Amino acid sequence: MSSAGYPFASLIELLAGCRIETGPGESLAFSEYARSAEDAVGDAFPAVVAGQGILVDSDASLVSRVIGLWKAGAVPVVVPAPLSAGAMPSVHWDWRGDMPVRLAADPPSLVSGQDCPAIIHLSSGSTGLPRPAPRSTASLLAEAGRYVSRYGLSPGERVLVAAPICHSFGFGAFLGAAAAGGVVSLPTAFHARRLARRLCAGAFDVAVLTVPMARLLIAAAGPDHASGGAKPRLAIVGAGPVSDRLAAAFEQSFGCPLGRNYGSSETGATFGAATALPEGVIGRPFDGVRIVAPSMPGETAELVLDLGHAVLANTSAGESHIWRTGDRATLLAGGSIRLHGRLDDRLKLDGRTIDGAAVVAAALAVPCVRDAVAIATVAPWAPDRDLLVVACEGSGVDREHVRVAVAATNAPAPLVLTFASLPRTAAGKPDRAAIVAAVAGDQPRADRDITPVVREPVP
Repeated sequence: MSSAGYPFASLIELLAGCRIETGPGESLAFSEYARSAEDAVGDAFPAVVAGQGILVDSDASLVSRVIGLWKAGAVPVVVPAPLSAGAMPSVHWDWRGDMPVRLAADPPSLVSGQDCPAIIHLSSGSTGLPRPAPRSTASLLAEAGRYVSRYGLSPGERVLVAAPICHSFGFGAFLGAAAAGGVVSLPTAFHARRLARRLCAGAFDVAVLTVPMARLLIAAAGPDHASGGAKPRLAIVGAGPVSDRLAAAFEQSFGCPLGRNYGSSETGATFGAATALPEGVIGRPFDGVRIVAPSMPGETAELVLDLGHAVLANTSAGESHIWRTGDRATLLAGGSIRLHGRLDDRLKLDGRTIDGAAVVAAALAVPCVRDAVAIATVAPWAPDRDLLVVACEGSGVDREHVRVAVAATNAPAPLVLTFASLPRTAAGKPDRAAIVAAVAGDQPRADRDITPVVREPVP
């Protein structure tokens, strides 16, 4: 397998100055890591050809396989480990056998060039079935540079990328840390107590986390949080909304701010700040990202961005630079953006439009509720009726209190489910399918004695 003239040389060069942590206090230069990666891919895929899409599972060797495939000129198609081969028809790919396998057909066509796919992730599935999210070389290079610029990443910094790199957020952060020449730690599993101890001991300068990971680390740190010793400079958190309470608790535990990060699977990171921001605010756009809408301070509209390079997921728009995020947002006077939930937070029940974001906000105001999600579904005990489900995360949550709070938003009486920890996808977002499946579980009958909602055709 020869890497001569491979189309992703610029991505390999981007990573050349980093080191990969192999154990506490030990690391491997990227050149050595890349050589072993090329050998490993040669063993796993003995007949790879340039331009071929290769399905790779997100096991411990994911980064190694991505690098090896890039050196072979092939395009990694990354599948989160929980997504089994039996679930793959949902993304409309033709595949054969057990993972990892080659793709017989892979939209869009795989050819070399800055604006052609260099990697394909799956979206998180938080707004529907996972979708293929192709990213070009130009998009990945731009995102890496944006991380370095906005977060001040520098050579030699020890960066913990705990967020899963099988998704766009974690992978983009890895590229940024590597592009800066950092020493990158990519744990194969998330052990909250172990990582909390290392953060408190000053083993990392920067940590990249999902919101659920930040919560677990706070709990694992307990009262023995960071004191006067070495502390992380920054934690970057994405893949979910960050409350003021979470930001304050994290800084108390680890002595560093919880910086923001926002983006789509199809675009990579587009907004962020290296400091904690008020709840709902995601900061200013990264370098090279322009806000198209909302266009005036104080205006609220769908957040629409110009990335400055083709967004490959825009196949129907001819690979336009413009990306419609699907999020409702307000442009603030200083150029920052405040999010108000997704456009698809509008739920339909009995032909009525319900503001799902308002329902969630009401639930979050109830004591002991750490997180919440609102879902419109079918009542399993009455298939002709719609049902509003409010799933809450927390210990000691009063379900009646949640029902009363939700009723104040003029929403139908909900079925309230409580979880010690909400079911989550591999990206750390609430797993709506798992929550719906729990509706038919062992919930108290009293929770089902709610005002029925008759299903009617929704225009």
